[in-house]
Amino acid sequence: MSASLEIDQVILVDRIPQKVQFGYSLAECRKEFGKNGKILKSIQAVLVEHSIADNLLKLEPEIKKLSGVRNHKALSDAVGKINAQIGNTEQILHWSAAHAEADLESIQPIALVADALAKFNESLPTRLDKLLGAFQLFQLHAKDRTQFINSCKYSSYLAEKYSHESIIRSFDTTWKGIKPKEYKGKLVVDFPLAIDISNGQRDSLSFAAWLQKVAASTASRDCIIIIDEVFDYLDDANLVAVQYYISNLIKEKKATSGRVYPLILTHLNPLYFRNFTFKDQKVYFLKKYQPSINPHFKKLIVERSDPSIKLSVDHHHLHFEPSSVNLRNEFKALGLKETWGDSTIFHKHLKFEWNKYLANQDDYDPFAICCYVRVKIEERVYNKLPDPATQSAFLAENGTRKKLKLAESSGLSLDDVIYLLGVIYNEGMHIREHVDNSSPIVAKLENLTIRKMLLESVES
Repeated sequence: MSASLEIDQVILVDRIPQKVQFGYSLAECRKEFGKNGKILKSIQAVLVEHSIADNLLKLEPEIKKLSGVRNHKALSDAVGKINAQIGNTEQILHWSAAHAEADLESIQPIALVADALAKFNESLPTRLDKLLGAFQLFQLHAKDRTQFINSCKYSSYLAEKYSHESIIRSFDTTWKGIKPKEYKGKLVVDFPLAIDISNGQRDSLSFAAWLQKVAASTASRDCIIIIDEVFDYLDDANLVAVQYYISNLIKEKKATSGRVYPLILTHLNPLYFRNFTFKDQKVYFLKKYQPSINPHFKKLIVERSDPSIKLSVDHHHLHFEPSSVNLRNEFKALGLKETWGDSTIFHKHLKFEWNKYLANQDDYDPFAICCYVRVKIEERVYNKLPDPATQSAFLAENGTRKKLKLAESSGLSLDDVIYLLGVIYNEGMHIREHVDNSSPIVAKLENLTIRKMLLESVES
């Protein structure tokens, strides 16, 4: 960034190709075909579909082969057979499908180009129509090869330009209509002055532009994209959209024998990225925390929905309940820690782990801390309720948030901190397989502000 607070321009395309049109005319193609040229359908929809231009460029050597003696003779013979027929358009098409389609199909360049037209079922509904569409592309090529190639290049550029516009629009939250523009023969992105947009908007837009530069790169070697905190600034919709674009970039590079490794540095929980797009991810925490979930506690969370213990565990173990319950036999049958079946002993374990946390020890169980906080918050609220009837209703309510709402409806005033901490103590009551469940929770518990909130809510 310069002293004038300008953000450097990003060049997406170094050289915009010459604007050249195909010069297609259905009437001319029909005339060149011969007497029954009326059976040709327009390929205008193909030529204005910019995304197919790259395919046509790749197929250009095949199209050129149709000018060779053997292929040209086979093509002329097939066209001659069709022109020898008498009848209306439907009759000629019906005859050609039965007697000439196989001849066209046997000409490999025609068949390959027809394959590339597979998605144009509206304008070219049948296989014969697509083979004849390939013939028309050959006509355009034979008429002026240079014009055909340059038209494909310009059309390909327009497809690339649209792609650039689409992804940058996905990242743009500035309301300033930032988009690529053509300037001195290049496609560039100019940004507002740094004082007019936030740091997050600047980083997101710069990332979008550079991502497009990587996508447009012809290098086939492996590359690493380092993405530093960009995702932290995006809303949920754009977070999904950006992951989709990066996933497509990985696929595109893989298709050309290249590989892309996105290295995402973020404050977000890795679970935000565990979806179909980034399902094969490796997670590393820059600060690896020592505290981790007790395996017995983990198993209890996993087995808590078993019908033999579900109601009692939810009621007596994982929430506040003045009375105790003994589920030792049930815990033993499920392979859980037998002594924890006694809810009194279980809560003594939670208190033991909480004391470790208070003493700043690094071997506490973060999930036990979450459970302890939830139970103590519920206990404190319970003890402030105005009468036994409200207390009974509080205990019978399902879920901490519903319990707190009931308490407030009874006239009790609750601190907002209690609700804010719900994000933390509820997270510790769920286990996800094959991921580091402890580190994201410990990162929150070790935050000094959150530690202060927890102490105030539990110890005060």
